[in-house]
Formats: sequence, structure tokens, C-alpha cells
Amino acid sequence: FFFFASQFSYADTFVISEEASDLLLHPTRSSPALVIALNHSVIPAQTSGVVTKLLVNVGDEVIKGEILATLDCQVNTFNHHSESAQYNQLYSELLFNKRELVRGRSLLKQKNIGEAELDRLNNVVENTRGLLQAKKAAVDNALLNVERCNIKAPFDGVVTKRIANLGEMINFGNPLVELIEDKLLEVSAKIASSDEESFHQATLYTLDINDELYTVTLRAYLPLIEDNARSREARFLFVDKQAVAGETGRLRWKSPLPYLPAYLLQKRNGISGYFIVENKKAKFVTVESAEEGRPIAYDLPASTQIITEGFQGLKDGD
Repeated sequence: FFFFASQFSYADTFVISEEASDLLLHPTRSSPALVIALNHSVIPAQTSGVVTKLLVNVGDEVIKGEILATLDCQVNTFNHHSESAQYNQLYSELLFNKRELVRGRSLLKQKNIGEAELDRLNNVVENTRGLLQAKKAAVDNALLNVERCNIKAPFDGVVTKRIANLGEMINFGNPLVELIEDKLLEVSAKIASSDEESFHQATLYTLDINDELYTVTLRAYLPLIEDNARSREARFLFVDKQAVAGETGRLRWKSPLPYLPAYLLQKRNGISGYFIVENKKAKFVTVESAEEGRPIAYDLPASTQIITEGFQGLKDGD
């Protein structure tokens, strides 16, 4: 009797089998996932001063290099002028000492001075040149501190918090605003050790947030197992549209390999597997990686007859 299944009666054993092609499935697995902004930074002052302007509000979009706030820069400006004046003085001294050295070489040829005096003049030139280089660095640093009175955005993003206020005295390192780079996002997912095989076999990954799907691509799989969850972190990039930083959802993937339904899994002598019909006999096919309650990896022909009923108590060879 045949009705979408084949029935076989051998002695006292009655089973029902179905062709594997009618049973095979490609199970979907999932893991918790979180959308992360790679840059969510508190922007600090790199010099000290009173806040004279705060040019952004929460929610404002800014571009890299845009001025977010300004500090009173009089002290830094005066310091730059002072360092520049000292630099110019040293530069004049260097020019004078170089002329003295030239005259000394001429006098040495006329034997009006000795070698020791010429060495002294040469040493003065070298010392002045060294002092001038050091002062140049001081001038550059003073100019940098003047430029730092304008606090600029280090990347394109959105202001998420204003921390400082107008008129406040800000010291070096104090935060002024908080900025998030909303266009550079990644998805972090925790992949359970038991799901690793199907995870690596998958060719398509999607992020499911409140039933809205985002296509993502694997960027990195961290070589570290977290002891508390026995999982590894995977990082993904959005392929087209992006979610919002901080959103949570489920990373989903489908195995390209076929599986049998979990209810077919049996154990015989402590070994997991399932039964098929082969030459009118029951054959127990072992599956080392099988887990109770999970679909069973399948690698036989699609035309194989899988025993779907009557396998309780069945033995290999019945």
C-alpha cells in the first residue's frame, strides 16, 4: 500500500518510510546581536580656557573638522607671540655668529687668531643653531595650542550630548561634547559553540530587528571563547541599509546543507543516528555530530528511504 510513503512488512517488523527528498530541510539558526557604533567618543579639550562658544546642540549632524566649541585663547596667543619673538632673536644671533665665524676663518689664514679661537666661534654657531631648533619646536607647540582653542569634530557624526556650558573654565582633558559616528556601524553577535559548523557553512547572514531584515556580511570571527557563554564573537558589516546604533535583534543564517527532522534521531548502544531502508532491511546510519532536539546532518542520496515510523525498538539489520 503506497500513499506518499512506502510500507514494508518483514516478519514481525512493520515500518513506514519516506524518501529523503520529502523530508530534508535547511534549518535557520540565530543568535543575539547588537548594533555597535565604532566611534562613540567624548571629545575633550586639548588646552585650558573658558568656553566662549558652544556651536552645536544635541542631535546636530557635524562633519569632520567642523568647529564644535571655542575657548578663550588670549593666554595661548600671548605665549605664541613670546615664543616667536625669542625665535626671531635667536635667528638674528645665529646670523651674527655665522658672520663672526667667516671673519675668524679669514683671520686664521692671516695668522691673527689661533685654532682654539676658531673652534670657539664654530662651537658658538652650533650651539645657537641647536637653541634655534628647540625654540622652533616651542613656537610650533604654542601655535598648536592656539589652534586647539577651536575644538573640532574628529569624524562625521551626530552630537549625542553637550557636556560643557558657556562660561565654564575647562582644563586640559575635560570633555565638552559627546559624538557618535552613525554611518560607521557594525553588528556584534555571539555564536554558540554548538552552532559553529552551520555558521561557517552559511552563505547569507541577516539581522532581524523587530521583523525588519538587514543583510550583513561577516568581517571577523574572534579567536576567543567566552567562558560564561561558551560562545565566540562575530563582527558583521551592513551591506546596504543600516540599523540604528544600540538596537538589538537576532542574527539569522540558513545552512546550505540538508538536514533531517530532529524527531528521527535515535540512540543505539549510546550512538546517535537514524534508520534507513536498504535491501529490505533496516540500516542504522550513525551521525557523530547529532544533538538531541536539533536537525540531523544528512549526506546520503535524496532518493534514500528514511524510516519515519516504527523505528522504536528497531535494530540494525531487522
